[in-house]
Amino acid sequence: MRAPAAPSLSEQLAAFWARARYDDLPPDVVRAAKRFVLDTVAAGVAGARTDVVHAVLHAARAASGAGGVMLWGRRETLAPAAAAMVNGTAAHALELDDFGGCGHSGAVVIPAAAALATRARCSGRDFILAVVAGYDVASRVLDGSGGYRPHNERGWHSTGTCGSFGAAAAAAKLLGASERAFTHALGIAGTFTGGTWAFLDDGAMVKRFHPGKAAETGVGAALLAEAGLSGPAHILDARWGGFYPTYAPDVSTPQAAVFDLGRAFHILRSGIKPYACCRTIHSCLDAVLELVPAGTSHDVARMIVHGNAQTQLQFSRTEVRSLLQAQFSMPYCLAVAAESGRATLDQFEPLRTADAEVQRLMAVTEIRADRVLGAKDYPSLEVVYRDGTRRLLDVPLAKGAPEVPISDDELRQKAMDLLGPVLGAERADALVAGIAALERGADTASLLRLAVPEASG
Repeated sequence: MRAPAAPSLSEQLAAFWARARYDDLPPDVVRAAKRFVLDTVAAGVAGARTDVVHAVLHAARAASGAGGVMLWGRRETLAPAAAAMVNGTAAHALELDDFGGCGHSGAVVIPAAAALATRARCSGRDFILAVVAGYDVASRVLDGSGGYRPHNERGWHSTGTCGSFGAAAAAAKLLGASERAFTHALGIAGTFTGGTWAFLDDGAMVKRFHPGKAAETGVGAALLAEAGLSGPAHILDARWGGFYPTYAPDVSTPQAAVFDLGRAFHILRSGIKPYACCRTIHSCLDAVLELVPAGTSHDVARMIVHGNAQTQLQFSRTEVRSLLQAQFSMPYCLAVAAESGRATLDQFEPLRTADAEVQRLMAVTEIRADRVLGAKDYPSLEVVYRDGTRRLLDVPLAKGAPEVPISDDELRQKAMDLLGPVLGAERADALVAGIAALERGADTASLLRLAVPEASG
């Protein structure tokens, strides 16, 4: 008699998360989930009026019409999967959403869970559990692909490719999926997942759309699984067509996807951004803010970034014509931070490319491929001053990393700065307070309605 086949990787993920209960979550995991919900919703409200969201919303309404799910920062409604797509795009539209995990887990996972909150009539505890499941699965899928750097260096945008799995996990958990349906949801999501870095060549808007598309894919996958559509149980590890052999040949580490499952919660690997640009630039921003105190940028003769070939490829642009290009330009980010003493959204929108000192600092910034960077390494910064002195600073853990998190007060201030202009101070404060007490709430959908502006007049 043949022994039963060992469960696939996605079956193992589904078996744990389909059975998981809120009471299984450690306090630090619950606290992290609430922080990420606040950060993501605030970023989504602030990003809701951007051009990319207008485009995605217009297309979504043309394709599916209105529905019952409210959009953050707006008063329109859409069907669940379309709402997840728009809210996910909005959360990533200003490059202010969280980092780590699958890349930008919050903008994928939280819109997916929010899209089904009304249908599932979920409590705050239900919502937190679904969010934790989504973050965990998305990050684990990326780990199995070999990790962030190997996967992304191949041209894949991991927020899109791995995020779909996390969105499907959050949605399936919120729908109360069985282990079998949960496995199908992961399989369906993985069948259509994607996203590449081609947008860097011309600053195409699609980069902001990747989390939204992944969120839509995950919600649709969970609903299809609930309706009875089957997905491949070996979506990650099938020899022909599996995610790892197809998306990460020669670099994948498949067993990493289930290593310490149920004991290490990967939501704790994500962090919250203090700066409005790509996270890989943040270590050099921390360095320049220390090496060049505010008001002293004229003392700088040169700035040298020590990185690798990927650093040059991704961040060396000096022709900056859009917000996205600025947020992925090391010379621009370092220049505005050195000149102003900060790297907040006001340094990127409107662009400061016409400022003479910013132009000068960008021109004297050089990116060298003279380092071997490991999976968790970041570029370092050397400043050469006009008097001939030089200082080199390596910041292995930039502010906002899980090991050096921003404080609750700093997060609250960031959230209020993003929410207040759209919702008004009173409504924003009520939303912040409600998310802080999320585990005590009976109706998450009602709470999230506070992310919708009140009708004018």
